[in-house]
Amino acid sequence: MKRHDHKILGLTFFNRSYDELIKQINQEIHNQANCMIITPTTEILGVSMQDEYLTKILASSTLLLPDSVSLIWVSKLLRKSFDRRVTGIDTLYRLGKNKRKTYKVYYLGAKEAVLKKAVEVSTEIFPSFEIVGSHHGYYSADETKAVIKDINSSKADILFVGLGFPKQEQFIYEHRKDIHVPVKITVGGSFDVISGVLKRAPLWMQKIALEWAFRLIQEPSRIKRMSLIPVYLIRILYLEISGKHK
Repeated sequence: MKRHDHKILGLTFFNRSYDELIKQINQEIHNQANCMIITPTTEILGVSMQDEYLTKILASSTLLLPDSVSLIWVSKLLRKSFDRRVTGIDTLYRLGKNKRKTYKVYYLGAKEAVLKKAVEVSTEIFPSFEIVGSHHGYYSADETKAVIKDINSSKADILFVGLGFPKQEQFIYEHRKDIHVPVKITVGGSFDVISGVLKRAPLWMQKIALEWAFRLIQEPSRIKRMSLIPVYLIRILYLEISGKHK
């Protein structure tokens, strides 16, 4: 655990700059490591409180990025304030625009047509990416080995996994020894945003913590999941203050 990182529910969260994150990712690639970067939202952390397997997955990751505005709020109440929100999609964008380095990347996730468009757009807007392979996220369990074989044959430096929660977290954990890619990062619905199928909230909405509302307008079916966020937050605060998570 680095000096500035914070622990919540016994899990160590990254609390450094994007520059330091990119530096560590570059080092993991150089070392040909087996690096798993997971981007927990409040929902993911909330579910983990009642799911030992998910907790094990999170605890086994190399880095946990605080990808949630509400998680930032909780950290402030606990006097463990994160310096910033660090998201999967912003990490992808910063790597893609890092002119000092080129990365061989593989995209896994989204619908086939959406992924194809995301790859096309990425080749235009991310000068640092050489997209060496991609596969949609709608494959059967029987096809998993073939997907992993394709990933490995690509010789990618970074695998971006956008299969949605909890499939993406389970995938990189359960196949961490089979996937020969130095860095694996969960990125949720990033391919939908890159392709233009979904729009990301304007920067001003992100800054005042209203990105969730913008997404809810585009995906009203998410309202049931989002309605549980306050419950998760109260539970996290209770367990942290009482120390009962230990």
